[in-house]
Amino acid sequence: MSTTCPACTGWAHAGSQPGYDHIHSALSLPEEQHEDQQRVLHGFATGFASSAEPGLGQTWVFFEHLEPALVFGRAGRMSVYDITSYGVYTAAREECFDHGSGRQVTTLHVSGRALDREAGEDKHFARWARGVKPDSAYYEGPARRR
Repeated sequence: MSTTCPACTGWAHAGSQPGYDHIHSALSLPEEQHEDQQRVLHGFATGFASSAEPGLGQTWVFFEHLEPALVFGRAGRMSVYDITSYGVYTAAREECFDHGSGRQVTTLHVSGRALDREAGEDKHFARWARGVKPDSAYYEGPARRR
């Protein structure tokens, strides 16, 4: 993650994380795009942190569906010693070619209030269990509304 990017500051971006050049807190998410030079996919990000030393630091994982993001967050938090806090947020994963550097740049945009530990979360867990296929890592979730 770039340390010179003014948008890469604040609670959501402490430390650096492999796989992302930038992690931005966003009031609104960029529009979904599926172009050759730029792809933006909407979904959900689960953020973890650890107060233990040396600890994980702030770590983000992007999911296309809410159900696995919630399950991942809850399961991770059950590791009481390694993960001391988590949150699930609406997010967008953006991949675009940066002509200045000549390479692909990946940015995670994190927005909104935490979606975890809300009433009815158990329904998301049950929907996740129904969508898991034993022979695949792919989650077959409910149809996404556009």
